[in-house]
Amino acid sequence: MSDLPSANDWLQRVIQRLSLEGFTISENVQFGGELFRAAAHRSRFELTKFGNSETFFVFAEFRELSRESARRFSFNAFQYAKASKSFPLPCGLFESVWCFAVGLVDTLDEVTAASVHSEPPVKHWAAAEIPVVYERRQGKLHFFEKTPLWGAAYYAGFRTQVKTFLGDI
Repeated sequence: MSDLPSANDWLQRVIQRLSLEGFTISENVQFGGELFRAAAHRSRFELTKFGNSETFFVFAEFRELSRESARRFSFNAFQYAKASKSFPLPCGLFESVWCFAVGLVDTLDEVTAASVHSEPPVKHWAAAEIPVVYERRQGKLHFFEKTPLWGAAYYAGFRTQVKTFLGDI
C-alpha cells in the first residue's frame, strides 16, 4: 500500500499551508458553470510587482486530464481570479493578478504531463495563469519549468511558489 495522501488529504494540507501564509480560503466555489474544490486568495502590496499583487490558487479535481482540459481549466480559473480580485484598478495600473490553476488527478498521461512541463502558459498583461497538476498516485507536481522571454523576471518566483505552497506535503 502507498503512503501517499489521498487527493482530499493533500488538498486539506495545502489549504492549511496557504491559510497560514495569509490566503483567504473558499471551498466548493461555483464559477462559470464549473465547481472548484477550493480557491485561495491573497492580496498585498509587493514592491517587486510594482503595486498591489493578487495571488490565487484555484483547485479542481479531474478523473482524467488532457492538454485541452488542463488549458480550459487554467483559463476558467484565471477568469475567476480576475472576477474575484479585490483591488479595483485594471491589471497594469499598480495591480497584478497571478493565478495558479491546480488540477488534481490520480494519474496523468505522458503527453499531458509533457505539455504542462514544456508549453509556456498563456501570456497576459500584468497577470499570469500558471497551470499545475498534482498527480496523486505519483505524489508529483507537474508545472512549467522553463523561463519564457515574456515575464522572465517572474517565472523563478512562480516555480518557488509552486514548490513552497504545493510541494512536500
